[in-house]
Amino acid sequence: MNKVLLLLLALFSLPAQARLAVNIPQPEQAPPHHDYYRQVLTLALEKSGEPFTINPVPLNESQFRIAQMLFRGTPVNLAWMGTSSEYEQKLLPVRVPLMRGLSGFRVLLINQSRQQEFSPVQSLAELAAFTGVQGIGWSDIEVLKGAGLNISAARRSTILDMLNRNQHVDYYPRSPVEAFGELRAQGEQYPQLMIEPRLLLHYPFAVYFFVSPEAPRLAEALQRGLERAYNDGSFMALFEQHPLIRTSLQQLQLERRQRLELVNPDLTEATRALPEHYWHPGARP
Repeated sequence: MNKVLLLLLALFSLPAQARLAVNIPQPEQAPPHHDYYRQVLTLALEKSGEPFTINPVPLNESQFRIAQMLFRGTPVNLAWMGTSSEYEQKLLPVRVPLMRGLSGFRVLLINQSRQQEFSPVQSLAELAAFTGVQGIGWSDIEVLKGAGLNISAARRSTILDMLNRNQHVDYYPRSPVEAFGELRAQGEQYPQLMIEPRLLLHYPFAVYFFVSPEAPRLAEALQRGLERAYNDGSFMALFEQHPLIRTSLQQLQLERRQRLELVNPDLTEATRALPEHYWHPGARP
């Protein structure tokens, strides 16, 4: 009888022990593309076969601070971030490019009053005469600086206001998904903003799920779930049907932009060696 009771107690305790607690940062004003990453996260966890709970943690911190929290494993144990060799060494990267490399294509958000100043730009050297801006701790700051561009760092929540006021910075490189989504969502709040119509920066780049070293089971579950989602077509269905991605790709196909190529020396060999089917055409390193 005692053995049966112990077995029952063990069985009842398993679900609580086995359930993955996924603690993610939730900014007060989440950008529109935040929804896409949440959907991919849910899909990957469902495909992993593991029971899970996603717990948004209210945080308005820079990516640098969030990476520090991830390293400790508290209060968050997962975030999606642009990759870097440092992040891949210190954290647990789930090496499936969540945006299929589209994050390496960059249009420029600018103030409408500055459009004519950008019209003559034909090269990176000419673009270096302007001051670009990225969020504090973002991985691609060094890529942009390495190409000779003049880049400053600011809190993400202040950048659109700085551009709208035409203060301190001249342009904001954003992936098409981010730029079109933010302009649509916040255009009334920042009426002076526009997407510069001619230029398209490109460098090999990937956004990954990064997991705390304290949560290896979560990283394994996400890797397994994303691979299964690719194999059964559900990842591509989500990617191709998401409104922000579909709209931005359609818009870029209609436009004839001058593509300026940048090198990404910080891209790891592990990222370069990923299977071709993980990348959008033209984005593979």
